[in-house]
Amino acid sequence: MQLEYKLKIEQPSNHLAHVTIKAKRPASESTLTFFLPSWSPGSYLMREYSRNIRWVKVLDAKGKRLFFDQTHKGQWKIDFEHPELKPSTDEFTVEYEIYCHELTVRTSHIDESHAFIHGPSVFMGVMGHEMLNPTLEIEFPALWSKVSTGLKDISEKREIFKYEAPDYDLFIDAPIEIGCHETDGFMAHGKPHELAFYGPTIKHPHNLKKDMQTIVEYTAELMGGVPYQDKYTFITHFLPGKFGGLEHCNSTALHFDSFKLNERKGYIRWIELVAHEYFHTWNVKRIRPKELGPFDYVNEGYTKMHWLTEGLTSFMDQLIVLRTDLVTLPEYAEMMKENFNAYFGTPGRRFHSLEDSSFNAWIKLYRPDENSKNSSVSYYLKGGLVFFGLNIMLAEKGKGIDDLLKLLWKRYLDNPAEGMTALEVYSMVEEIGGAEIRNKFESMITTTEEVDYETLCKQMGFEFVWTSEDDKAWLGTDCTFNGEQIIIDKVTLDSPAYKSGLNAGDEILAIDGMRILKPRYSELGKILQVDKPYVFTISRLDVLHTIEVIPGTEPRKLKEIKILDEGKAARVLLGKH
Repeated sequence: MQLEYKLKIEQPSNHLAHVTIKAKRPASESTLTFFLPSWSPGSYLMREYSRNIRWVKVLDAKGKRLFFDQTHKGQWKIDFEHPELKPSTDEFTVEYEIYCHELTVRTSHIDESHAFIHGPSVFMGVMGHEMLNPTLEIEFPALWSKVSTGLKDISEKREIFKYEAPDYDLFIDAPIEIGCHETDGFMAHGKPHELAFYGPTIKHPHNLKKDMQTIVEYTAELMGGVPYQDKYTFITHFLPGKFGGLEHCNSTALHFDSFKLNERKGYIRWIELVAHEYFHTWNVKRIRPKELGPFDYVNEGYTKMHWLTEGLTSFMDQLIVLRTDLVTLPEYAEMMKENFNAYFGTPGRRFHSLEDSSFNAWIKLYRPDENSKNSSVSYYLKGGLVFFGLNIMLAEKGKGIDDLLKLLWKRYLDNPAEGMTALEVYSMVEEIGGAEIRNKFESMITTTEEVDYETLCKQMGFEFVWTSEDDKAWLGTDCTFNGEQIIIDKVTLDSPAYKSGLNAGDEILAIDGMRILKPRYSELGKILQVDKPYVFTISRLDVLHTIEVIPGTEPRKLKEIKILDEGKAARVLLGKH
């Protein structure tokens, strides 16, 4: 089937998009079911986009109403053989209105300043049918002047904005930015790369375009050229407090807090984000687990291989910014220190392997709660560290991550229609580094056994420097504040607070009868004594309780990753064996 879409935005202040889909009924079909996806590839949570639809109607070519019924969340079944509402022709139109007022990289947002259209959240498809060569016409207010998207522009006149894609998957994969945003671009590997910047940026000293081009050129060179045919589009929303990204086949949508661009750590986080989403152009959008495509947009797509999709990408984004000299080796060591501290501070690593974490993404990673760190581990975090460790082990054999990337990419090119299995990846590791490394790597993925990262780092010229504040009292609570009130947000597994029975949601009122408010809470580490009992007065569900708590000492953390052998570290990380 071919679908002709029209997106019309008349009053942006109402946050509504009007979508029209023109189609022709296949002669063999008496019914067709249209659906709106429940989730987006790359973001593993059932977001139930159909909750934003206000109304749906179906008409034949002469404007006569056709019979349809909603049969499931996000699904509408058209009955062309209904005795009272038969169509006069095979051509018909589906129309609906959808509310768009959630600004993330995985949802759509329309207001007076712009429209950001995330395809899965707006455009219906047809169940059980190939939807080849869909087209899209966009109509928007006269005060807006630009459309930025990875869709192919087939407009014949400047006044009409019309686009197409090879199929439905690629159609909804390409986000669309509409408005008066700033645009720029550069050429790399013979292809244009469009930059679309929405939102205010505070003055900063960086050349965003130059650094983004550096990342693109290096990554494409590393992977043997760009895999997209026409162009690549970076859509960035610069807004306070925002952070995130979502990968697409020939584009990406990024969110970043422009206030952070003046901080060195903030800017590093920005270029990491760019490198992360751009590397996904190869890893995930092409190299992928077999479960991730063809997509079932209605049901969850379970895989145990997010250590490949996001773990490898998390390792590579930091490696790319190091290899392009956008960060120094000491800065890279500092980034790794933060990764390790986050990992060692996650008790859930004792219960969930990387396979477990991957499979449960739908109910854990994308639905974090007070107990998340106690029960699971991020496959971004642990996966990145596993590939960091693998690269060190391979370096001992004169190999490295580059060799694995070549095999992964060759596998994709040999069979692009079918994703790969974990066994294939393990076999590649064995081909490069031998059976012993393969077994160690597989164990890192499939078990919860601790990895001796300290010894691995010594092998590449890094040394762990630990700190332990034995004289500073530690409770093991993370708190939020409501004015001056102290509310426990999280309790660390096996911490003093955990053992005493303090709960997330408890309000700390007093210690040994003395009132505790926000300013005093930050001093508790110095006020309280280790191994001495204290009576905490708390409010739990508006009922007062007293609980005895005995503070302990905070688990040791990495103070520094010291570079003992810069040459060896550079050889391992830069691939110069």
